[in-house]
Amino acid sequence: MNYEIKTQLSISIENTPGAIAALSDTLALHDVSLNALTVSEGSDQGRFRFTACDPVAAKRSLEKAGHSVEIDEVLSIRTQDSKGKLAFLTRALSEAGINIDYMYASVDEEGSSSRLILKVSNIHLATHVLDEIQVAA
Repeated sequence: MNYEIKTQLSISIENTPGAIAALSDTLALHDVSLNALTVSEGSDQGRFRFTACDPVAAKRSLEKAGHSVEIDEVLSIRTQDSKGKLAFLTRALSEAGINIDYMYASVDEEGSSSRLILKVSNIHLATHVLDEIQVAA
């Protein structure tokens, strides 16, 4: 399991057909590649959160297109998928008093590598926990 602290960008978007396409076009026009993303819905507005290869260019292109961009530090954890891995990880963070505000992930297929993105209450303490459990794992 390896991890890094990444810059996550978040913007509010209208919950209408084409809103995600327009946002994606803006990023593509500025050669921004996404590493991970999630979109959550609301009745009128959604939330588009992502990490990118070049977060500075992503922020600049979105602001130029009129979007207000929020920046957060998140943990990007790469690990091999296995039964109980998420329980082990989240339990370790919980025992250290770290709250997980939200997370998103992808796994190609059972047993393959996965990437977890976690927004946590104390990212620096979380890195220490990850270092400790990496030795124990």
